[in-house]
Amino acid sequence: MTDAAASLIALDWGTTAQRAWLLDGDGGILATRRPELGLLPTTAGLDVRDADARARAYETAFWSACGEWVTAHPELPVLACGMVGSAQGWAEAGYLTAPAELRFGSGALTRVEHRGGAAHLVPGLRTPSQHGRPGDVIRGEETQIVGALEALGSPAEAVTLVLPGTHGKWVRVDGGKVVSFATAMSGELFGLLTTGGILARTAAGARRDDAAFARGLAADRSRGLSTELFGARPLVLDGLLDPASVPDYVSGVLIADEVGHLAPTVGAGPVVLCGTEDLCRRYAAALAAHDIVPTVLTEDVAARGLWRIALSTGLLGSSGRNGS
Repeated sequence: MTDAAASLIALDWGTTAQRAWLLDGDGGILATRRPELGLLPTTAGLDVRDADARARAYETAFWSACGEWVTAHPELPVLACGMVGSAQGWAEAGYLTAPAELRFGSGALTRVEHRGGAAHLVPGLRTPSQHGRPGDVIRGEETQIVGALEALGSPAEAVTLVLPGTHGKWVRVDGGKVVSFATAMSGELFGLLTTGGILARTAAGARRDDAAFARGLAADRSRGLSTELFGARPLVLDGLLDPASVPDYVSGVLIADEVGHLAPTVGAGPVVLCGTEDLCRRYAAALAAHDIVPTVLTEDVAARGLWRIALSTGLLGSSGRNGS
């Protein structure tokens, strides 16, 4: 395969990071970019209520990541999912309401202009608030789900997808329809705790320490999450935890708390983990404590999901060549 076979520029543009792929005529990955240009760094210092300023910032970030591809292949469609389509994103792309089949038709996408042409944004998913109980929202993961279900052979049985990340999702899919989901902010909490505050000051650098992670997983959750998180500090003061191992201990505590609350809600059928190799390794260890052995898929299933959505919405013809 060569760049001459390129057919789609695809982006998964989240809160803290961006992944971009150049895809060929069959949806295969020709090239990958992973700049640290998520929503938060893209809009840093902006008044996010200023739509024009946001649009300029996103266009700049898009060109920084993909401008070389756009210049080389100006005819290619661009499709993006994630927080780029949120109220704080390039443009608001709306939501489908769950329960929902992930079938995206020709009118589903939101178009935004850039100096090289146009990009198209995928809508998210939401569940409405009911009886005073808040609903939930997904942006980006709907595309991971599309790609994951294809990788699994479009199963007719019920499946639980665990999608760890900044805002991790636990998604129940039955017969190809998203019936429910829940969000956990473990990834964002980890970032905040390990870059600011007393635990960040307690830590001295960072190094991978699987034993510290396992210790965090096994912490006594009956005392409450905030209590166990603070436990990292006295462990360091007593010489029982290396300061450089604090991040892994905190990771274990946070993931154990998330999995401990949400694993009991998993119904019948397989559990599928989809994310980075390191996060999947950590979540698999936590799930094992609940006698759950997941199937693991890579985060690049999002690229396949974007390809499928490009086909179903007409951005690409059924053969994989550009649609009109």
